[in-house]
Amino acid sequence: MRRSAPLDRRIQAGAAHLTLAVRDGEHSWGELGARIAELEARRFVLVTDGTAPGDQLARVRALAGARAPTVLHELRARPRTTAAATDGRTDADTLPDGTVIAIGGERACAVPAAVRVPTDLAAACGPALTLHRPVPAALAWVRSDRLAAAPAARTRAGLVAVVRHVLAVCPAHFPALAGLLSPGARHDARTLTALLALCADARSALVCFDPDETGPALALGYGRSLAAAVRATLGPALAPGDADADADALGLLLAAAVAARLGLAARPTGRAHRDLLARNGSATALPAGADLDRLAAAAVATTRPGLLLLADLGRPYCADGRLLTPVDGAVLRAAVGDLADRADRVAVPHSRAAGSGPVAPRDRGDGRPAAGREQDGTGSPCGRDGGRSTVETRSGPAGTADQQKEFPS
Repeated sequence: MRRSAPLDRRIQAGAAHLTLAVRDGEHSWGELGARIAELEARRFVLVTDGTAPGDQLARVRALAGARAPTVLHELRARPRTTAAATDGRTDADTLPDGTVIAIGGERACAVPAAVRVPTDLAAACGPALTLHRPVPAALAWVRSDRLAAAPAARTRAGLVAVVRHVLAVCPAHFPALAGLLSPGARHDARTLTALLALCADARSALVCFDPDETGPALALGYGRSLAAAVRATLGPALAPGDADADADALGLLLAAAVAARLGLAARPTGRAHRDLLARNGSATALPAGADLDRLAAAAVATTRPGLLLLADLGRPYCADGRLLTPVDGAVLRAAVGDLADRADRVAVPHSRAAGSGPVAPRDRGDGRPAAGREQDGTGSPCGRDGGRSTVETRSGPAGTADQQKEFPS
């Protein structure tokens, strides 16, 4: 496995800021110990959600315990609801007093913490990068080599989070991501570091001007409320081991179907959604026998006061200065039906099947693969040089970043 170069990113939102530090190798634990020591805490509260590998949890606990008394607080399991999976406010209310260090998945990293150690890609791309108040400064410390060694199902779920960023915030990365994704979800530390940089840069570009995440930064949660409805109502019917990834994927597809039903998109974006998700081996249709009425009712409950929808890739629909579009039950029920109808019309590469490979690009009817806008629904430039795709990052609604990112192919 190729070693990953260290990555540092700073995300600023008003007076609050967060530092993302991506490292690899066992030697990097010493740096985390030094960062913990800088907090000069009198007491640490180590928060976990039960998903952190035992050795990583023990190591972080030892580093904290060497500096101050440390108590372990494991978040209790809770029933599936239609609440957003990364809303840590309720969990925060139950924490003991002390400086919080969070380690684990999305639920642990959603708790306001001075230090977050995400142990899966979904947490590292999402809640670990959120500036949770009242913590004025935070550190998200990630071991990219450990992410690369995680089970494929957990990596696949994190890649859906990357897909969300590309669809809603930075579509210039579409071609490179399409070439990278595969149902096997096996990527080296260097590739995962580049994907973390993409998500951090996208968030930084948005929250810099929208620290409360009530305006353009709402795009960072694109499809999540609908995913919560899918998770709550269809969880047991989703593929074992991939339920979280498939629920998030279906949330994105439902959002695209709603936009199409309302006629909001300047051009259809659903195919672009399906292409990336199919390449990732994620669900692109509701499971057979799904209770569509129950799902539609749950979707109605989660979408008040409205949904963030896309007028185009990377361009949220805005009407009268509002980015949340009210959607009535009839439209949601029709969108659910559209997704169910695809079950017998769309070939889905099953992520759990041995030997699955990437989905081939659709052809144009003449035996040759489509390219550019025909293939992926974007007009983003993507050059190839020496086996790597170089893509210009245009994070944010106005395309504000000018870094160049490389994705190994």
